[in-house]
Amino acid sequence: MIDQLSARRDVSRPPPADPARSPTGRFRALRLPIVLVSLVLVIAALFATGLALVVKARGDGPAGVVGSPPVASEPAAPGRKTLRELAPPGVRIGSAADGRGLSLDPAYSSLLGTEFNAMTTENAMKWRNLEPLPGVYAWPGADQLVEFAERHGQEVYGHTLVWHSDMPKWVSPEWPAERIRTELRDHVTEVVSRYRGRVWAWDVVNEVLDEDGSLRETLWLRKLGPGYIADAFRWAHAADPGARLFINDYGIEGRTRKADALLALVRDLRRDGVPVDGVGFQSHLAWDEPPRELTRNLRRFADVGVSVAITELDVRVELPVTPEKLKRQAAVYRQVLKSCLAVPGCVSFTVWGFTDSRSWIPGYHRGYGAACLFDADLTPKPAYLALVDELSRHAGTNRAGPAPD
Repeated sequence: MIDQLSARRDVSRPPPADPARSPTGRFRALRLPIVLVSLVLVIAALFATGLALVVKARGDGPAGVVGSPPVASEPAAPGRKTLRELAPPGVRIGSAADGRGLSLDPAYSSLLGTEFNAMTTENAMKWRNLEPLPGVYAWPGADQLVEFAERHGQEVYGHTLVWHSDMPKWVSPEWPAERIRTELRDHVTEVVSRYRGRVWAWDVVNEVLDEDGSLRETLWLRKLGPGYIADAFRWAHAADPGARLFINDYGIEGRTRKADALLALVRDLRRDGVPVDGVGFQSHLAWDEPPRELTRNLRRFADVGVSVAITELDVRVELPVTPEKLKRQAAVYRQVLKSCLAVPGCVSFTVWGFTDSRSWIPGYHRGYGAACLFDADLTPKPAYLALVDELSRHAGTNRAGPAPD
């Protein structure tokens, strides 16, 4: 299949007809079905990536992005400030972004550009999506998000460089350790280098710990040992010394064994000179289980000299949805934001998608949904209004305050 993909060919278009072939009656009869099949493939590619797929080999420059400029953003409601307008200095208010929504839904792209001053690349920068074949990169999905952010004055948070999930199928666990190390190093270097100066922070390593605090059993740990974590940070720093580099995980909002182990890991890495700049708290939460001791936990991480960030917040609701559940969901959203604003080292607050129409929750947590700030029709929910209110309360303050938990 590699031989069929030119490193510089737009595979979303069928190849031009060969003029040397005269259109015999039989060829004319076949031409229409061929065109129709090609058209179907183009449409499939559009839905799969959010835009036409351009494949380039390692080392190529930025790929052009297919698609029209986004619809001009309008305020969410007359007289009401948006989240980004209310964001305190030094705090990014962001959302994960879905490329298909960006390409196919003008209302989605308008709201994304209006409400947030930062964006996380939800799926477009995961290794499986970026490098579907060895040495062959499909950049447009990621380029689309980065260029949208730049047009709208948003900072980009890159997600994610090293993860045990969403790896390309061609990465084989049977390879010797040196080849696996080389492929991982080349991937980190290639991706960070391409977006050097355009991505403010990266999830360098993602979900490296198990619930008991031990290092998660992954291909990277089995083949490369625990040193792969430090290596990944050093490779990323070499590729873009100006980017902030984060370690990101879930289930660390409270004083758990996992949180304690992550704190120890960060201390050890920094003691060894590894350029770990921040810790990301994913915060995939439930409406009836507000996090305990989140503010104090954020502070103890910040006290070791790193930034902290809420990186993937959503608050799932058990179905069916009721006004009371939405009210309690809003309280959880408010609590997490309040915790971030109470810690000067908290530099970013990001929701994992802003509309229920594109949330991952129903497909992963059976019986749950309605996890986002806006419903499927992009109508703001109580959770959104709670964030607006909390940000308004902090307007003109120095952010630091009593711990809400």
